[in-house]
Amino acid sequence: MKAKTILLLSALLLIIAGCSDSQTQEATKIKEIKNTTAQKQETQITQEVSDVKKVYMIAEIYNSMCVECHSSDGSGNTEKLTPSMATLSQKEMQDALLEIENDDGHIIMQHNREQILKMGMQYKAEEMAQYMFTRFNQ
Repeated sequence: MKAKTILLLSALLLIIAGCSDSQTQEATKIKEIKNTTAQKQETQITQEVSDVKKVYMIAEIYNSMCVECHSSDGSGNTEKLTPSMATLSQKEMQDALLEIENDDGHIIMQHNREQILKMGMQYKAEEMAQYMFTRFNQ
């Protein structure tokens, strides 16, 4: 009888040990899955943050890309043959900017616009015209 009892107790201990071992393995797997998921989420968030583009204000675009040729007061630059913006109405400025967007013969300005867009600077003709008109006609 002692041999049977010892055998049963041994079998019971092996079963209990096996169950706790499989529970430990399951817990380990769950932790690994959670860690992997957390790492993937962190990588995705980092990628999304790096994909976010800076939004440029119209004034930033003009001051960094246009002022060299059209000057800070919009008077233009005779050496570079750039026209004065200060003498134009808001509608005339907007029409000129729309012509550039539509590739209507302004070769230099089309090139400049391409450079502006390559740098991630987006603007609408009407907003740029309003900014320039307000800035130059105060």
